[in-house]
Amino acid sequence: MAQIRVTMEVGNDGVAVITMSNPPVNALAIPIISGLKEKFDEATRRSDVKAIVLTGNGGRFSGGFDINVFQKVHGTGDISIMPDVSIDLVVNAMEDCKKPLVAAVEGLALGGGLELAMGCHARIAAPRAQLGLPELSLGVIPGFGGTQRLPRLIGLSKAIEMMLLSKPIMSEEGKKLGLIDAIVPSEELLKVSCRWALDIAERRKPWLRSLHRTDKIGSLSEAREVLRTARQQAKKTAPNLPQHQACLDVIEEGIVHGGYDGVLKEAKVFKELVLSDTAKGLVHVFLAQRATSKVPNVTDVGLKPRQTKKVAVIGGGLMGSGIATALIVSNIFVVLKEVNSEYLLKGIKMIEANVQGLVSRGKLTKDKAEKALSMLKGVLDYSEFRDVDMVIEAVIENVPLKQKIFSEIEKACPPHCILATNTSTIDLNVIGEKIKSQDRVIGAHFFSPAHVMPLLEIVRTQKTSPQAILDLMTVGKIIKKVPVVVGNCTGFAVNRTFFPYTQGAHILVNLGVDVFRIDRVISNFGLPMGPFQLQDLAGYGVALAVGKEFANAFPDRTFRSPLIELLVKSGRNGKNNGKGYYIYEKGSKPKPDPSVLPIIEECRKHTKIMPNGKPISVSDKEILEMVLFPVVNEACRVLDEGVVVRASDLDIASVLGMSFPSYRGGLVFWADTVGANHVYKSLKKWSEMYGSFYKPSKFLEERALKGIPLSAAATSSSSSMSRL
Repeated sequence: MAQIRVTMEVGNDGVAVITMSNPPVNALAIPIISGLKEKFDEATRRSDVKAIVLTGNGGRFSGGFDINVFQKVHGTGDISIMPDVSIDLVVNAMEDCKKPLVAAVEGLALGGGLELAMGCHARIAAPRAQLGLPELSLGVIPGFGGTQRLPRLIGLSKAIEMMLLSKPIMSEEGKKLGLIDAIVPSEELLKVSCRWALDIAERRKPWLRSLHRTDKIGSLSEAREVLRTARQQAKKTAPNLPQHQACLDVIEEGIVHGGYDGVLKEAKVFKELVLSDTAKGLVHVFLAQRATSKVPNVTDVGLKPRQTKKVAVIGGGLMGSGIATALIVSNIFVVLKEVNSEYLLKGIKMIEANVQGLVSRGKLTKDKAEKALSMLKGVLDYSEFRDVDMVIEAVIENVPLKQKIFSEIEKACPPHCILATNTSTIDLNVIGEKIKSQDRVIGAHFFSPAHVMPLLEIVRTQKTSPQAILDLMTVGKIIKKVPVVVGNCTGFAVNRTFFPYTQGAHILVNLGVDVFRIDRVISNFGLPMGPFQLQDLAGYGVALAVGKEFANAFPDRTFRSPLIELLVKSGRNGKNNGKGYYIYEKGSKPKPDPSVLPIIEECRKHTKIMPNGKPISVSDKEILEMVLFPVVNEACRVLDEGVVVRASDLDIASVLGMSFPSYRGGLVFWADTVGANHVYKSLKKWSEMYGSFYKPSKFLEERALKGIPLSAAATSSSSSMSRL
């Protein structure tokens, strides 16, 4: 294991080069911070040192504070673990140092890394170095003086944008803004930085302390107007996130009372936010995403991923075209197969539109777009399949059709080729039951739109080879997805877990609760839309098909409501035809449609579940829990059956696949925050009132009664790990 250390070398020119070393990104672990303080103090004392240069090992300056320290604080509740960096190190040892200090920035300077650089008296960067303060994405604010120095270096508006959006810039833009003093080739970076430091020491260049500058702040009234506008915007875009308003308050403190007072308040607020539920949730999601890359008996058995140069995608519809887009923009050659020329042309046009959309949104340059489209070839037969490394079948959810395709591709493809299906619910054993190569069958479940949504659910059967899993995980990372390996069952992990979501909402509607109120409560909780608007968006055909699949698989916990059929009968199909629960008009936000209420009333007459025929009275909190606790209950079954490797995999899947709010830590993390006992007692009460849909699972009951977190690893269960 590489050693975590800070070294110092003093050259003949009198410049001390202090180097941080903590691969891969030189994270500011506690030994690095204490090592920096020690070396700066030594350099200051030594008479042979005229100036100091700070840099990072391995072509990177620093990726910021070590997030594992946050995890330790959250685990213990002990904030004293956090070192005093902003005053003790950045102000006292660096900015107020009696010898000039220059940052030599290469690769990246993010979070605390950029804050260290801003504490230096000048910053020299290599081309294309990434600079940013992304702390708000972890539920905290910059804690090493960044809220005070960045506005003084680049101006208030741009600094607020970078911090509130966690939006990095490249060194070239940093130079234009004044964050970077010079850009030089990587091979000259250290030499130029040393010379610059000597020039400051010998008064040939200015000795600038960022915290003391005011020239880019503007007048107090101008600054307050910028902050007022930013506060209003943050209330709209991040209503549930305390760190945004806290960051603006701290910035204002420094503008009104001076940079040093601002740094003191920043340090206090930073420590308060570290212990907030928001920070705990966001840090958990960050670490959960890291953990998905570790799969027992796959990533720990010495296997190496094989190169995937050519992928065949069967089906050029919405999903197939999205998958093909994701592959070609990542320089993987794609053969797109369709059944006739008309469908093939439509598929290619959709891919072209997807690529153009990426260009329009600034995600892809025109040159890269042209290169991507050159990586696509449309075909009507299997002749091009003879040298493909992977096939992804993405046709409609029709079992006989999928079985036929798998029989054909087994014959047409080379023996090493991975045979993947994009099915969202169908048992993989059924799809592949007629072929011999069971070890190559795997699920590659993308989420729509496939070239945008970040989650890739990798579904394994009992016979899928570890090599096939590793290869698909690798392709997933190449195309910038987060691969989560799950077991084979109806709906897999995400759709299986969330199938009670709309069911719970439909029960509430049939109990007399207003449909639009339910959507509003769920949106206020942090999901992008409520269950009924989501049904409108997906289309009622999807709701009917998926509902039938789950009703067959889990009849004991399926609520049967005729509402969707009644909506279809009335000529509605959600956003597809502009009318569902909401009215959809081009250029306008969806509007609740009052004319849907008589249809809902008709549905209630069919189900007859309102107590004494009267609507129930519920609080917003109860609405939220009656919709989401059944989802938690199904998650408990998924955990008990070993459908996922670990509970945190379900958290990341819920965030990336179903847009569960990341600041709540994912579904299981949130449930543990609420408490298993409360979830269990609530479900038990509702099951007695409204039936078996709400019946608590054995896993939930056991955890609740024993006081064990839902996320705790399973100790012994007859079905545990049965699907992995």
